[in-house]
Amino acid sequence: MNEQPSKSISEIFEERTLIDRALKVAANRAFLRHKQLGRPIVVWQDGKIVKIPPEEICVDEEYF
Repeated sequence: MNEQPSKSISEIFEERTLIDRALKVAANRAFLRHKQLGRPIVVWQDGKIVKIPPEEICVDEEYF
């Protein structure tokens, strides 16, 4: 099971798409967890800290 990766770490960082997708998946999972637990999330919006209640948290099904 010693398969060589199809891309080097340098190529992955240069391309960014895999990293961007991983960050979107992680954030989406965190949003879902907060929603399930009934806890708000806090975001930076228009130069201000904004608390979003769990019932308003949007979860994107694409990132699961």
